[in-house]
Amino acid sequence: MYNLHFTCQSAGSKLLIFKRIRPFHRRRVFSLRVTANRKLYTSRQILDRKPDSKSLDHIRPFRESVVTVRISDEEGGEVFASDEEPHFLTPKQGFGFNPLKLGEHLQDGQVLGNEYEVVRKLGFGANSSVWLVNFSDNSTEKHFLALKVLTVNMTAGIVYGKYLELSSARRVADANPNHPGYRHCLILRDSFVSDSYHGPHMSLVFDVLGSDMLSLQRQQPNHVFPLHITKRIIKQVLLALDYLHRDCGLVHRDVKPQNIMVAMNPSDATISDYLDKNPAAPYEPRIEPDLSADPIITVKSQPLPDFGLHSTLDNLVVKLADYGEAIPVEKIDAEEECQPILLRAPEVILGHQYSTPIDIWSVGCLVFEYLIGTPLFQLYESPSVSVADSHLQRMIELLGGFTPNFLSDCRNRADYFDEKGQNSQIFPVSITLIQIIVGELLRVKKLFPRTIEECIAHYGCLEDKDIVPAATFIRRCLTIDPSLRPSASELMQDEWLSDI
Repeated sequence: MYNLHFTCQSAGSKLLIFKRIRPFHRRRVFSLRVTANRKLYTSRQILDRKPDSKSLDHIRPFRESVVTVRISDEEGGEVFASDEEPHFLTPKQGFGFNPLKLGEHLQDGQVLGNEYEVVRKLGFGANSSVWLVNFSDNSTEKHFLALKVLTVNMTAGIVYGKYLELSSARRVADANPNHPGYRHCLILRDSFVSDSYHGPHMSLVFDVLGSDMLSLQRQQPNHVFPLHITKRIIKQVLLALDYLHRDCGLVHRDVKPQNIMVAMNPSDATISDYLDKNPAAPYEPRIEPDLSADPIITVKSQPLPDFGLHSTLDNLVVKLADYGEAIPVEKIDAEEECQPILLRAPEVILGHQYSTPIDIWSVGCLVFEYLIGTPLFQLYESPSVSVADSHLQRMIELLGGFTPNFLSDCRNRADYFDEKGQNSQIFPVSITLIQIIVGELLRVKKLFPRTIEECIAHYGCLEDKDIVPAATFIRRCLTIDPSLRPSASELMQDEWLSDI
């Protein structure tokens, strides 16, 4: 018996998941005992069930990006650590990645002659891998595109409508190409299904993008964006969200640095020249007979450079990507967990009905993170205090708490707030003191109120004259009551963005 560990990471938080697997030799198949709280079915198990089967409720993709996968023996000694995505693990074990190889050809079965040649791996996440492909059709021309290949589990969920990435991406592509935010959204070019020995894989075709904002920010001095670049990024993201919210009727639900990417338009010749000088490569084959009957060959992730982007970032154009969590407004289930933890809106934590304003909350968190280089909400947990408890604590300390009207509509209020009464407290919400009625937290009794201005000033990343305007904009995005939170279109008219 072996132990399988994989560490996931999202917006600064980490999750360690533990499973146990039995070894197999030659053609024996993995058997798995899952110690987590959910069960994952294979695509065949899903396809054999009706779409409305309750068993589909247990099929859940990982919301975080898989960072490491490690297999150890019963004594805790490490047996194997995967190089990147664990493509050798089956859908039953929660994965089912397509084990693509360089030079492999995928065909669109719906369009005769459409073929995609795998030329480079750009990256991977918890539910997909992304590849640079050379596309050819019935003409003699070829050009480069990005291919997002979903795991078997995610594909099965899409087939039966459990997950809406494909339908959301199609809605974004078709709703209104004339909206100014359209150019700041990643547009679906094609989709098709191909097979591996794990089962069927949905593939989504997009234009090639550059770095995500997390990677780009790490390249900057002190890991912060200059003020004018932060404004440039945020305004373009707001344009994208205005398009998604108003014209597409979608809530993105996963606005984070990893899903905001550099838009670029290099020629095919430019990409070809770069590939000639920087060839794609796999890792050394791994011989692990207890895990795979065949050598485990994993292709290295080798992202492309940001072709044409100035070192000053003054010509930066971004696109909002990844519609894996996006959902039509009319299909929102307030009980479903969403958003990265550190960017999660109060209505999601407390079980209030949510909609497009949760994306605006995430934007406010990102403004602080881009300017300062650290998350706004510094969370903790202890045996008596959960991460959600500390998150609500930080919100009260920074923003002044929750009004009775808002709390009365929160399904999870009793999980976090004392029902004995309400306390009238003085909070320095901005540069002036205000009094607000808040419910008393159950497990956090000591609060340390401080302003967003004070938090920004503490890090010394902005000039004094820029602190209050930035904090004022952030505070607008972080309006506790979602019914009072400004929309993307309203924020684009904010004075803070008037010089962009």
